Amino acid sequence: MYLMRTNASQSHFIKYTDATDLPVCLKKNADKHKVMASFAGLGHSTKGWYFGVKMTMTRDAEGRLLGLKFTHPGVNDRDIFRNINKDFMGILVADAGYVSKDMERDMSIENKRILLIRPYKTMKRLATFWQLAIYKGRFQIEFDFRSLKLFHGLVTSMPRSVNGYLANYLHALLSFVLV
Repeated sequence: MYLMRTNASQSHFIKYTDATDLPVCLKKNADKHKVMASFAGLGHSTKGWYFGVKMTMTRDAEGRLLGLKFTHPGVNDRDIFRNINKDFMGILVADAGYVSKDMERDMSIENKRILLIRPYKTMKRLATFWQLAIYKGRFQIEFDFRSLKLFHGLVTSMPRSVNGYLANYLHALLSFVLV
C-alpha cells in the first residue's frame, strides 16, 4: 500500500486500468476445490470459463503500480474501476469492457479527470488523433499481466491455504514491482 501511495503522488498524467483472471484450479476440479472455495468462484473471460479470482490493476504510463484489487469473478468491473480510481486525476484509460454512460458521467471531473474508454468496434464513435495515440499505450498493462503470470508466478495451484495463495500473489507482485 505504501508503495502504491508513493507511486500515486508521482504518477504520470495518463493511467491505464484493466482486469485479468487468476485461476486457482482447472474448471473441471472446481467442485472439489476447498482451499479457495469461500473467496474464488466461477468466472468467464475472453479465454473461456475459469475457477478463481479476478485481479484489477491500475498503472500509469511510466509503469508504476497505482491500484490493485482482488475480487470474486462475478463482481462488476465498472464498480471495481470506480473504487480503485476514485482518487486519481488525469486521463483514465480502459478497454471496451468498461463502456457505460453512467460511469463516464460519474468519473469525469471537468479540467481534472478525463475518462477514455475504448469503444466497441461496432460503435459509431469518432475518436481524435490524440485519443487513438493514448489507446495504443494500453497494451502495456496487458504485457504487465503476461509478465506477472509467466515470469513472476502469479498463477499457481500449489498453495494449500488462502494465506498461501495471498502470499504467492504478494510475492509475485513485489518481485514484479521491485525488478
